[in-house]
Amino acid sequence: MRSDRLTRKTHFRKLPHRDMQRAGFVSSHNVPEESNFMDLTLVTQGSDDTRARCIVALSDLMNDAFLDAHEDIAPDQLTGFQSEYDALLWCAQIMNDSPTARQLCNDAQGDGWSVGLSDLKNEGFYINVDDRVILLDHFALAPSAIGRSAFFRHVLLTTFMRALRDVWHDKRLGDIERDFAPEQILMLERARAADCDTTTILCGWELRAAGHVDVWRHLLGSEEGDMAVVFTRFLERDPGALFSGAALAYAFRQWYADTARVDAIDHDTLETLDCIIEESDDNHPFGTQRLSAGMMEELSMLPDGTCYLAGLGDGILRDPYFAGLHDMINQTHLFQMMYDMEVVMVNNVPFRDGKLARMIFPQSDIVRVR
Repeated sequence: MRSDRLTRKTHFRKLPHRDMQRAGFVSSHNVPEESNFMDLTLVTQGSDDTRARCIVALSDLMNDAFLDAHEDIAPDQLTGFQSEYDALLWCAQIMNDSPTARQLCNDAQGDGWSVGLSDLKNEGFYINVDDRVILLDHFALAPSAIGRSAFFRHVLLTTFMRALRDVWHDKRLGDIERDFAPEQILMLERARAADCDTTTILCGWELRAAGHVDVWRHLLGSEEGDMAVVFTRFLERDPGALFSGAALAYAFRQWYADTARVDAIDHDTLETLDCIIEESDDNHPFGTQRLSAGMMEELSMLPDGTCYLAGLGDGILRDPYFAGLHDMINQTHLFQMMYDMEVVMVNNVPFRDGKLARMIFPQSDIVRVR
Protein backbone atom coordinates (compact mmCIF):
# COMPACT_ATOMS: atom_id res chain seq x y z
CA MET A 1 0.00 0.00 0.00
CA ARG A 2 1.43 3.32 -1.07
CA SER A 3 0.85 6.19 1.31
CA ASP A 4 1.66 9.90 1.41
CA ARG A 5 1.35 10.11 5.18
CA LEU A 6 5.12 10.17 5.72
CA THR A 7 6.19 12.50 2.90
CA ARG A 8 5.53 15.72 4.78
CA LYS A 9 8.60 15.83 7.01
CA THR A 10 11.63 15.75 4.75
CA HIS A 11 13.02 17.64 1.79
CA PHE A 12 15.19 14.62 1.05
CA ARG A 13 12.67 13.22 -1.39
CA LYS A 14 13.86 11.09 -4.23
CA LEU A 15 11.16 9.80 -6.53
CA PRO A 16 11.22 5.97 -6.74
CA HIS A 17 12.38 4.56 -10.05
CA ARG A 18 8.99 2.96 -10.70
CA ASP A 19 7.22 6.32 -10.36
CA MET A 20 9.82 8.00 -12.56
CA GLN A 21 9.25 5.30 -15.17
CA ARG A 22 5.53 5.98 -15.13
CA ALA A 23 6.22 9.68 -15.59
CA GLY A 24 8.65 9.03 -18.42
CA PHE A 25 11.78 10.28 -16.60
CA VAL A 26 13.88 7.15 -17.01
CA SER A 27 17.09 6.35 -18.76
CA SER A 28 16.98 5.72 -22.48
CA HIS A 29 18.66 2.37 -21.92
CA ASN A 30 16.39 -0.57 -22.78
CA VAL A 31 13.38 1.67 -23.47
CA PRO A 32 11.11 0.39 -26.25
CA GLU A 33 10.73 2.69 -29.23
CA GLU A 34 6.96 2.75 -28.91
CA SER A 35 7.05 3.96 -25.30
CA ASN A 36 6.34 7.54 -24.23
CA PHE A 37 9.97 8.12 -23.25
CA MET A 38 10.97 11.75 -22.82
CA ASP A 39 14.58 12.41 -23.80
CA LEU A 40 16.53 13.94 -20.91
CA THR A 41 19.07 15.40 -23.30
CA LEU A 42 16.55 17.81 -24.79
CA VAL A 43 17.40 21.38 -23.81
CA THR A 44 14.64 23.96 -23.63
CA GLN A 45 15.55 27.47 -22.55
CA GLY A 46 13.33 30.52 -22.30
CA SER A 47 10.10 28.55 -22.72
CA ASP A 48 6.86 29.67 -21.12
CA ASP A 49 5.91 26.06 -20.47
CA THR A 50 6.54 25.29 -16.79
CA ARG A 51 7.07 21.61 -17.63
CA ALA A 52 9.92 22.37 -20.01
CA ARG A 53 13.34 21.23 -18.85
CA CYS A 54 16.79 22.70 -19.24
CA ILE A 55 19.53 20.08 -18.92
CA VAL A 56 22.98 21.63 -18.70
CA ALA A 57 26.38 20.16 -17.89
CA LEU A 58 27.63 21.14 -14.44
CA SER A 59 30.99 22.06 -15.93
CA ASP A 60 29.36 24.61 -18.25
CA LEU A 61 27.10 25.91 -15.50
CA MET A 62 29.90 26.46 -13.00
CA ASN A 63 32.12 28.03 -15.65
CA ASP A 64 29.38 30.54 -16.53
CA ALA A 65 28.81 31.22 -12.83
CA PHE A 66 32.53 31.92 -12.35
CA LEU A 67 32.61 34.34 -15.28
CA ASP A 68 29.47 36.16 -14.12
CA ALA A 69 30.93 36.55 -10.63
CA HIS A 70 33.58 38.86 -12.11
CA GLU A 71 31.08 41.09 -13.89
CA ASP A 72 29.11 44.02 -12.46
CA ILE A 73 25.52 42.77 -12.31
CA ALA A 74 22.68 44.71 -10.74
CA PRO A 75 21.11 42.92 -7.71
CA ASP A 76 17.65 42.81 -9.34
CA GLN A 77 19.13 41.01 -12.36
CA LEU A 78 20.34 38.13 -10.20
CA THR A 79 16.80 36.97 -9.43
CA GLY A 80 15.08 38.15 -12.59
CA PHE A 81 14.95 34.68 -14.12
CA GLN A 82 13.98 34.64 -17.78
CA SER A 83 14.61 30.92 -18.23
CA GLU A 84 15.24 27.79 -16.22
CA TYR A 85 18.93 28.17 -16.98
CA ASP A 86 18.89 31.52 -15.17
CA ALA A 87 17.55 29.79 -12.05
CA LEU A 88 20.29 27.15 -12.20
CA LEU A 89 22.91 29.79 -12.85
CA TRP A 90 21.77 31.74 -9.77
CA CYS A 91 22.16 28.59 -7.64
CA ALA A 92 25.64 28.01 -9.04
CA GLN A 93 26.64 31.61 -8.32
CA ILE A 94 25.54 31.29 -4.70
CA MET A 95 27.19 27.89 -4.22
CA ASN A 96 30.49 29.31 -5.45
CA ASP A 97 30.70 31.16 -2.13
CA SER A 98 30.49 27.93 -0.11
CA PRO A 99 33.75 25.92 -0.13
CA THR A 100 31.92 22.66 0.65
CA ALA A 101 29.21 23.13 -2.00
CA ARG A 102 31.80 24.21 -4.55
CA GLN A 103 33.91 21.10 -3.93
CA LEU A 104 30.87 18.84 -4.15
CA CYS A 105 29.96 20.47 -7.44
CA ASN A 106 33.50 20.14 -8.76
CA ASP A 107 33.52 16.46 -7.89
CA ALA A 108 30.22 15.88 -9.70
CA GLN A 109 31.19 17.88 -12.77
CA GLY A 110 34.44 15.93 -12.97
CA ASP A 111 32.36 12.80 -13.42
CA GLY A 112 30.31 14.37 -16.19
CA TRP A 113 27.07 15.09 -14.30
CA SER A 114 24.42 17.46 -15.62
CA VAL A 115 21.54 19.20 -13.89
CA GLY A 116 18.11 20.34 -14.94
CA LEU A 117 14.63 21.29 -13.78
CA SER A 118 11.45 19.27 -14.13
CA ASP A 119 7.97 18.94 -12.68
CA LEU A 120 8.60 16.17 -10.14
CA LYS A 121 5.68 17.19 -7.92
CA ASN A 122 7.63 16.42 -4.74
CA GLU A 123 9.78 19.51 -3.96
CA GLY A 124 12.81 17.26 -4.11
CA PHE A 125 15.18 15.80 -6.67
CA TYR A 126 15.76 12.74 -8.79
CA ILE A 127 19.14 11.28 -9.70
CA ASN A 128 19.51 9.36 -12.95
CA VAL A 129 22.74 7.43 -12.37
CA ASP A 130 22.87 5.88 -15.84
CA ASP A 131 22.73 9.22 -17.65
CA ARG A 132 24.39 11.19 -14.81
CA VAL A 133 21.57 13.72 -14.62
CA ILE A 134 20.21 15.52 -11.56
CA LEU A 135 16.62 16.71 -11.89
CA LEU A 136 15.37 19.36 -9.45
CA ASP A 137 11.70 20.08 -8.94
CA HIS A 138 10.62 23.50 -10.24
CA PHE A 139 7.34 23.37 -8.25
CA ALA A 140 5.32 23.74 -11.49
CA LEU A 141 6.33 27.42 -11.50
CA ALA A 142 7.59 29.54 -14.36
CA PRO A 143 11.21 30.71 -13.95
CA SER A 144 10.06 34.29 -13.42
CA ALA A 145 7.80 33.16 -10.57
CA ILE A 146 10.67 31.30 -8.90
CA GLY A 147 12.79 34.42 -9.19
CA ARG A 148 10.17 36.55 -7.46
CA SER A 149 9.78 34.14 -4.53
CA ALA A 150 12.62 34.08 -2.00
CA PHE A 151 11.16 30.90 -0.49
CA PHE A 152 11.16 28.85 -3.71
CA ARG A 153 14.55 30.20 -4.77
CA HIS A 154 16.10 29.01 -1.55
CA VAL A 155 14.29 25.67 -1.63
CA LEU A 156 15.74 25.15 -5.11
CA LEU A 157 19.21 26.11 -3.85
CA THR A 158 19.19 23.87 -0.77
CA THR A 159 17.73 20.96 -2.76
CA PHE A 160 20.53 21.41 -5.30
CA MET A 161 23.13 21.14 -2.52
CA ARG A 162 21.44 18.05 -1.07
CA ALA A 163 21.42 16.42 -4.48
CA LEU A 164 25.13 17.09 -4.97
CA ARG A 165 25.88 15.45 -1.62
CA ASP A 166 23.74 12.47 -2.61
CA VAL A 167 25.72 12.17 -5.86
CA TRP A 168 28.86 12.16 -3.69
CA HIS A 169 27.44 9.23 -1.71
CA ASP A 170 26.28 7.37 -4.79
CA LYS A 171 29.79 7.48 -6.24
CA ARG A 172 31.30 5.99 -3.08
CA LEU A 173 28.60 3.52 -2.03
CA GLY A 174 27.63 2.13 -5.42
CA ASP A 175 24.73 -0.31 -5.69
CA ILE A 176 24.02 -0.88 -2.00
CA GLU A 177 21.00 -3.11 -2.69
CA ARG A 178 23.23 -5.84 -4.07
CA ASP A 179 25.71 -5.63 -1.20
CA PHE A 180 23.73 -5.13 2.02
CA ALA A 181 20.85 -6.87 3.76
CA PRO A 182 17.49 -5.00 3.83
CA GLU A 183 17.73 -3.95 7.48
CA GLN A 184 21.24 -2.66 6.85
CA ILE A 185 20.00 -0.71 3.84
CA LEU A 186 17.43 0.98 6.08
CA MET A 187 20.13 2.14 8.48
CA LEU A 188 22.40 3.23 5.64
CA GLU A 189 19.69 5.27 3.93
CA ARG A 190 18.85 6.97 7.23
CA ALA A 191 22.46 7.95 7.78
CA ARG A 192 22.80 9.03 4.16
CA ALA A 193 19.76 11.31 4.40
CA ALA A 194 20.92 12.69 7.75
CA ASP A 195 24.35 13.44 6.30
CA CYS A 196 22.86 15.19 3.24
CA ASP A 197 20.84 17.47 5.52
CA THR A 198 23.82 18.01 7.83
CA THR A 199 26.07 18.92 4.91
CA THR A 200 23.41 21.35 3.67
CA ILE A 201 23.46 22.99 7.11
CA LEU A 202 27.23 23.35 6.80
CA CYS A 203 26.93 24.89 3.33
CA GLY A 204 24.31 27.32 4.65
CA TRP A 205 26.62 28.36 7.49
CA GLU A 206 29.46 28.95 5.04
CA LEU A 207 27.15 31.04 2.86
CA ARG A 208 26.13 33.03 5.95
CA ALA A 209 29.78 33.83 6.58
CA ALA A 210 30.08 34.90 2.93
CA GLY A 211 27.23 37.38 3.33
CA HIS A 212 24.24 35.29 2.19
CA VAL A 213 22.35 35.67 5.45
CA ASP A 214 19.00 35.04 3.74
CA VAL A 215 20.05 31.45 2.95
CA TRP A 216 20.76 30.77 6.62
CA ARG A 217 17.46 32.35 7.64
CA HIS A 218 15.69 30.07 5.21
CA LEU A 219 17.34 27.02 6.79
CA LEU A 220 16.35 28.20 10.28
CA GLY A 221 12.72 28.37 9.16
CA SER A 222 12.77 25.11 7.23
CA GLU A 223 11.91 21.61 8.43
CA GLU A 224 15.61 21.17 9.19
CA GLY A 225 15.60 24.30 11.37
CA ASP A 226 16.02 22.22 14.53
CA MET A 227 19.33 20.92 13.15
CA ALA A 228 20.46 24.46 12.33
CA VAL A 229 19.57 25.65 15.85
CA VAL A 230 21.48 22.80 17.52
CA PHE A 231 24.43 23.49 15.23
CA THR A 232 24.60 27.18 16.16
CA ARG A 233 24.06 26.57 19.90
CA PHE A 234 26.97 24.17 19.97
CA LEU A 235 29.17 26.64 18.10
CA GLU A 236 28.30 29.34 20.65
CA ARG A 237 29.79 27.18 23.40
CA ASP A 238 32.72 25.89 21.35
CA PRO A 239 33.60 27.87 18.19
CA GLY A 240 36.35 25.39 17.38
CA ALA A 241 33.75 22.64 16.97
CA LEU A 242 33.20 23.84 13.40
CA PHE A 243 36.67 22.66 12.43
CA SER A 244 36.73 19.46 14.51
CA GLY A 245 33.35 18.34 13.20
CA ALA A 246 31.74 18.09 16.64
CA ALA A 247 29.05 20.65 15.79
CA LEU A 248 28.15 18.69 12.66
CA ALA A 249 27.94 15.49 14.71
CA TYR A 250 25.37 17.13 16.99
CA ALA A 251 23.37 18.31 13.97
CA PHE A 252 23.54 14.78 12.57
CA ARG A 253 22.22 13.40 15.86
CA GLN A 254 19.40 15.93 15.89
CA TRP A 255 18.17 14.61 12.55
CA TYR A 256 17.11 11.40 14.30
CA ALA A 257 15.26 13.32 17.03
CA ASP A 258 12.35 13.95 14.66
CA THR A 259 10.68 10.55 14.32
CA ALA A 260 8.48 11.75 11.45
CA ARG A 261 11.63 12.57 9.48
CA VAL A 262 13.10 9.14 10.17
CA ASP A 263 9.84 7.34 9.39
CA ALA A 264 9.54 9.17 6.06
CA ILE A 265 12.96 7.95 4.93
CA ASP A 266 12.16 4.40 6.08
CA HIS A 267 8.90 4.52 4.14
CA ASP A 268 10.62 5.63 0.93
CA THR A 269 13.38 3.04 1.36
CA LEU A 270 10.91 0.20 1.92
CA GLU A 271 8.97 1.25 -1.18
CA THR A 272 12.18 1.08 -3.20
CA LEU A 273 13.10 -2.33 -1.80
CA ASP A 274 9.61 -3.56 -2.63
CA CYS A 275 10.11 -2.50 -6.24
CA ILE A 276 13.38 -4.45 -6.37
CA ILE A 277 11.74 -7.60 -5.04
CA GLU A 278 8.83 -7.28 -7.44
CA GLU A 279 11.04 -6.82 -10.49
CA SER A 280 13.64 -9.44 -9.54
CA ASP A 281 13.58 -13.09 -10.56
CA ASP A 282 15.78 -13.95 -7.59
CA ASN A 283 14.07 -15.02 -4.38
CA HIS A 284 16.49 -12.89 -2.38
CA PRO A 285 17.88 -10.07 -4.57
CA PHE A 286 19.77 -8.38 -1.74
CA GLY A 287 23.23 -8.95 -0.35
CA THR A 288 24.27 -10.19 3.08
CA GLN A 289 26.92 -7.63 3.99
CA ARG A 290 26.52 -5.79 7.29
CA LEU A 291 27.51 -2.25 8.11
CA SER A 292 30.68 -1.73 10.12
CA ALA A 293 31.61 1.19 12.35
CA GLY A 294 34.21 2.27 9.82
CA MET A 295 31.66 2.34 6.99
CA MET A 296 29.33 4.50 9.04
CA GLU A 297 32.11 6.93 9.93
CA GLU A 298 33.35 7.17 6.34
CA LEU A 299 29.84 8.15 5.31
CA SER A 300 30.43 11.52 6.97
CA MET A 301 33.65 12.27 5.11
CA LEU A 302 33.56 15.84 3.79
CA PRO A 303 35.39 16.96 0.62
CA ASP A 304 38.11 18.60 2.75
CA GLY A 305 38.83 15.29 4.51
CA THR A 306 36.98 16.01 7.77
CA CYS A 307 35.16 12.95 9.14
CA TYR A 308 32.77 14.43 11.67
CA LEU A 309 31.50 11.03 12.88
CA ALA A 310 34.99 9.72 13.64
CA GLY A 311 34.84 7.42 16.64
CA LEU A 312 31.02 7.39 16.72
CA GLY A 313 30.28 4.65 14.21
CA ASP A 314 29.92 1.80 16.71
CA GLY A 315 27.50 3.78 18.86
CA ILE A 316 25.33 4.66 15.85
CA LEU A 317 25.06 1.01 14.88
CA ARG A 318 24.13 -0.16 18.38
CA ASP A 319 22.12 2.67 19.91
CA PRO A 320 18.34 2.24 19.48
CA TYR A 321 18.13 6.02 19.11
CA PHE A 322 19.72 5.61 15.67
CA ALA A 323 18.78 2.03 14.82
CA GLY A 324 15.23 1.62 16.19
CA LEU A 325 12.29 1.10 13.83
CA HIS A 326 9.42 2.72 15.73
CA ASP A 327 6.64 3.17 13.16
CA MET A 328 4.22 0.23 13.28
CA ILE A 329 3.33 0.42 9.59
CA ASN A 330 6.98 0.48 8.57
CA GLN A 331 7.62 -2.49 10.87
CA THR A 332 4.79 -4.41 9.25
CA HIS A 333 6.07 -3.44 5.81
CA LEU A 334 9.57 -4.72 6.61
CA PHE A 335 8.31 -7.99 8.12
CA GLN A 336 6.02 -8.61 5.16
CA MET A 337 8.89 -7.96 2.78
CA MET A 338 11.12 -10.41 4.65
CA TYR A 339 8.28 -12.92 4.52
CA ASP A 340 7.94 -12.45 0.76
CA MET A 341 11.61 -13.22 0.29
CA GLU A 342 11.45 -16.43 2.33
CA VAL A 343 8.07 -18.01 1.55
CA VAL A 344 7.25 -20.04 -1.56
CA MET A 345 3.78 -21.31 -2.45
CA VAL A 346 3.04 -24.74 -3.89
CA ASN A 347 -0.62 -25.73 -4.42
CA ASN A 348 -1.62 -22.92 -2.02
CA VAL A 349 0.62 -24.37 0.70
CA PRO A 350 3.29 -21.97 2.09
CA PHE A 351 6.84 -23.26 2.57
CA ARG A 352 9.93 -21.53 3.90
CA ASP A 353 12.23 -24.14 2.38
CA GLY A 354 12.06 -24.42 -1.40
CA LYS A 355 13.85 -27.78 -1.38
CA LEU A 356 11.29 -29.23 1.02
CA ALA A 357 8.47 -27.92 -1.15
CA ARG A 358 10.01 -29.64 -4.17
CA MET A 359 10.27 -32.93 -2.27
CA ILE A 360 6.61 -32.88 -1.26
CA PHE A 361 5.24 -31.58 -4.57
CA PRO A 362 7.82 -32.65 -7.16
CA GLN A 363 5.55 -32.06 -10.16
CA SER A 364 4.05 -28.74 -9.11
CA ASP A 365 5.20 -25.24 -9.88
CA ILE A 366 6.86 -23.41 -7.04
CA VAL A 367 6.11 -19.72 -6.95
CA ARG A 368 7.27 -16.97 -4.64
CA VAL A 369 4.64 -15.07 -2.71
CA ARG A 370 4.34 -11.48 -3.93
